[in-house]
Amino acid sequence: MERRTVVAFVGDDASAGERVSRAVDTAWEGPDGPTFRTLAPADFGADRDGEELLNATCGVVVTAAAATDETVRDRLAMLPSNVPVIAVVEDATTATVRTLLSAGVDDVVDATDGDGPADSDPLVERLANRVDPDRVRLGDDDVARLAEVLLDSGTTLMSTRTDEVGTKIEWTMENVGEHAELDRIVCYREQDGRFVPAYSWCPDGFEPASRPFKEFPDPDRLSTFGNVARPSAPAGSFHGGNGSAVEAPPATVHVPLVVDWELSGIVAFESEDRRVWTDGEVDLYRTLGDLIAHTIARNDRRAALRRQAEQLEQFSAVVSHDLRNPLNVISGYLSLSEEELSPARHEAMSGAVDRMETLIDDLLMLARRGEAIGDTELVPIEAIAEDAWQSVRAPDATLTIADEVGRVEADPSRLRQAFENLFRNAIDHGGRDVAIEIGPLGTDGTDGGLYVADDGPGIPVEIVDTVFDSGVSSADSSGIGLAIVDRIVEAHEWDIEARNDDGAVFELTFGADATRAASP
Repeated sequence: MERRTVVAFVGDDASAGERVSRAVDTAWEGPDGPTFRTLAPADFGADRDGEELLNATCGVVVTAAAATDETVRDRLAMLPSNVPVIAVVEDATTATVRTLLSAGVDDVVDATDGDGPADSDPLVERLANRVDPDRVRLGDDDVARLAEVLLDSGTTLMSTRTDEVGTKIEWTMENVGEHAELDRIVCYREQDGRFVPAYSWCPDGFEPASRPFKEFPDPDRLSTFGNVARPSAPAGSFHGGNGSAVEAPPATVHVPLVVDWELSGIVAFESEDRRVWTDGEVDLYRTLGDLIAHTIARNDRRAALRRQAEQLEQFSAVVSHDLRNPLNVISGYLSLSEEELSPARHEAMSGAVDRMETLIDDLLMLARRGEAIGDTELVPIEAIAEDAWQSVRAPDATLTIADEVGRVEADPSRLRQAFENLFRNAIDHGGRDVAIEIGPLGTDGTDGGLYVADDGPGIPVEIVDTVFDSGVSSADSSGIGLAIVDRIVEAHEWDIEARNDDGAVFELTFGADATRAASP
């Protein structure tokens, strides 16, 4: 942490330097005032580290001649915006003042006004009003360390579980606050027009309260997603209604939380020290705000999806229950009427009942969140596929399985369900006499995957890219079967693609761990 406690005079005019020294002593009586330092333009030459000379300055007084020196002018331009530069000018013409302002000078005093008593010198008032000694700021090393802290924090926040969000955000605030020597950090979230403290780091026991938006500094700038940095005010610059001095507000930085191009909250960084903020420091606080906004938004989306999934599952369970009751009645009466119906009619009605039962099971499976697969084990692909084939009612269809399909680490019941849906899809689109083939990917069976192909008409070109989307189908079917296959494949962390090659071909690629298991 750097402290700026020096008023520097830059110039070769000894009498001007003495005047500045007297003005500093008069403006700040006692030991708490800034120290005074005299520098010559030659000190900023190539043989000296010119940048280091003004690092501790809280104000600079310069002669007109020094201010127009190229080396001095370049160094003055590097000063923080809160460090004022005052020029002592003998001939304050409009042209001279314009030249000085373009050189980075903030104010001008007449060189001849310092001949009287020190307490009447206008330079005293200019220094007292413009210069604020003993403010602190982060140095370059401090900013670099803070950047490292934020880099580590970003990794932590990106991997946060839902039940850890509050803990991890406040832990990150504590890390940043301690490294930046802040007094508190508060994250406000917008709720019904007010900004309510959601997370905070306040080691001194400060209890933040909710605030209306208009009470934040520069709300117009915050509403357009801009940062608002406020340095600490000079001591004694705030007064109550009776003219008495009151405690000045702390130095603050406020950064917006932006989610989907809307202001969703504000993060406030506060310091009770006499503090100024560097641009690099404010940029890092904005980075923290963006990390927090992303973490909160992701957690909100998780919660919303969880609620939707629970509602969908509950709805599906109720609907399936209400559907199964009349379906069971139909199935029972169908069994009793088997002898009264022709075989063709009975088979058609029985098939419709079976189809409805399958649809109900499929809907329930899609509605279940986090239950796409259970425990996995090393299973023979051929045996699982043959078992799935037995549940498919298509006596005229054929299934051929190559010997090299091997084994894979999978949930047996879910893999069986995936095969069932692929087989039914082939029958729905290729006809009841369709020929289906399962084989390994690659000529030697070592590519870690398999294909399921049929000799049907193939996949219409217009739906090849969306064939796994729920509800997409080119036949008279629900379009749910392939969506279930895609969910099962994704839950196993595999990949599946669809293409045409004298029929529909579905290529299933196993993950790295499963690939090794798939080899015979």
